[in-house]
Amino acid sequence: MKKRRRLTYRRPARTQERIDDGQDSFLDVVSNLVGILIILVMAAGARVHNAVSETVARAEEEPVATSVEDQEEQARRTRYVAVVDALAESRKKLEKAREESEEYAERKLAVERQADAAEREYRDLLAAAAEIDAALKAEAQTRADSEQIAFGMKSEIFEKEKKLDDLRRQKDALEAAKPKATVLENVPTPISKRVDGREGFFQIKNGRIAHVPLNEFQERLRLSFKNFNADVSKKTLEENIGPVEKFKFHYIVDLDSSRDSEGITYYAQLRYGECVPLNDEIGEPVDVALASRNSEFRQKLLKYDRADATITFFVYPDSFEYIRDVQKLLFSLQYQLAMRPLPEGAPIAVSPYGSKSATY
Repeated sequence: MKKRRRLTYRRPARTQERIDDGQDSFLDVVSNLVGILIILVMAAGARVHNAVSETVARAEEEPVATSVEDQEEQARRTRYVAVVDALAESRKKLEKAREESEEYAERKLAVERQADAAEREYRDLLAAAAEIDAALKAEAQTRADSEQIAFGMKSEIFEKEKKLDDLRRQKDALEAAKPKATVLENVPTPISKRVDGREGFFQIKNGRIAHVPLNEFQERLRLSFKNFNADVSKKTLEENIGPVEKFKFHYIVDLDSSRDSEGITYYAQLRYGECVPLNDEIGEPVDVALASRNSEFRQKLLKYDRADATITFFVYPDSFEYIRDVQKLLFSLQYQLAMRPLPEGAPIAVSPYGSKSATY
């Protein structure tokens, strides 16, 4: 019987390695270990493959052993196959470890690139911060200079204001020491004459000025008696017209008639008429009427042509103080002016027996 060769497997001795703290050293060591293990695994695999092939061939040539020695050989072969499988598994793990090592190296390179970019960005930020700090310092210096200039200007203004106050006090003292002068205002007064043309009428009472529609009342009265042919047995007619512009007109008319070959002619003659205000607060304040171009008084004046119209004012005692102001305004507007002062309680009346107004 041919003696079988006994296969033995020697495990490589472990080597104690020292791993440095740095990442680069660790990667180098891992790469070296992976390379060595790959070489060992490849060598061991080749030997195992040869041994298995030889064993299988011998097993096919020789009959199956039933002795104790054959059973031990069979057990050793089984263990050997298990070791081969373990080596194959280790080879797979080593391959996976190599791939992970390469991936880790790539990730490390990417991290290093990011670190370099971050460092460049950090340096750029430091440079920008330095520029901003320099600009802030320059602005602070400029502001300090401006504040200094402003302080100087304020001091100069304070000195000038103080000097101005002193001059004002001196002026006030000189004006107080100067004797008061009486100012004489020369208002031209035209030669008085009777009013024969068109006439506009206004009332000044209780410090208020109002237009008196006397012309309109007289026109309405004339039109009402233009074709009068009523009964004249009463001889007189007393009626009211209005109100118009817050005045009413109370009048008395004498009636008469005559007969001739052509028929009867009727006559109506105004004996008396007066404008009665509805209350004492009509019109607008004199100051407002004279000052504003849009006042009711100024608008009523526009109805009268300054070339041929005379403006007559009925003035009551409580408003005599406004005569001069009214006179100045009417003269400046080139109107003929007539004043008719009335006693307190006297009406604005018209009559064929009265007197005409005279320019003032």
